[in-house]
Amino acid sequence: NSEERMPHVEQHSSITASNEYCDRIRDTFASLKAVTRFDEAISRSLKIPDNRGYLCCVSEMHLTDEHVIGLLADFRANAATFHNSFTVTHEGTRRWLKAALLDVPDRILFLVMDTWGHVIGHLGFAHADNPAGEMELDNVIRGISHASPGLMSMATECLIRWANDTFGPRSITLRTLDDNHHAIRFYSVLGFTRTSLQPLRRVEANGEINHIPMSEADPEKPDRFFVCMSRPLAKAA
Repeated sequence: NSEERMPHVEQHSSITASNEYCDRIRDTFASLKAVTRFDEAISRSLKIPDNRGYLCCVSEMHLTDEHVIGLLADFRANAATFHNSFTVTHEGTRRWLKAALLDVPDRILFLVMDTWGHVIGHLGFAHADNPAGEMELDNVIRGISHASPGLMSMATECLIRWANDTFGPRSITLRTLDDNHHAIRFYSVLGFTRTSLQPLRRVEANGEINHIPMSEADPEKPDRFFVCMSRPLAKAA
């Protein structure tokens, strides 16, 4: 396995107007997500330092991989810290994988694999080609709670380093619920700082509970908050 390396991209003041920056993100994401063979997926995985494991991009081949579909479903069903909750099924996970991940040009997800190839979680980016030059850390889940201590921290650093070397964004951002104290501590140790609070309104419909950003015209007290955090990145060499 080898980390995919792309030419370094220098950050600059005109990143907000850079079509090349956005195109590079979309093209790179599309290329990784189009993989249909296991050998190619492994060869293009990102290598976590110190031989701790790999980040393998979730791609077209995983739509028919019942093992990975099952893992993704189980990880999501057992995650209690998301802003929405619903009944998780394998077929629903497969539909989500296609419509909400593979078909979204600026979203990507990587399986976090240990040294022996066991999947212990996942993480990725969303809203990655926005004009502000920010990439949002997305869908971070440790699915196997006690396996490979420290691997999720190393995986997060590996992903951020790859993004900085490959695209040169200004910063990595994220949102997590304000009562998810473990996540806030985790990201703080990784160099993220709080930038704002986003008020949320609880909405229930069709058996799903969701928390969505409140309208400025909503006069009622928020039901919950997102803590918004950011980590500025050094200029790529």
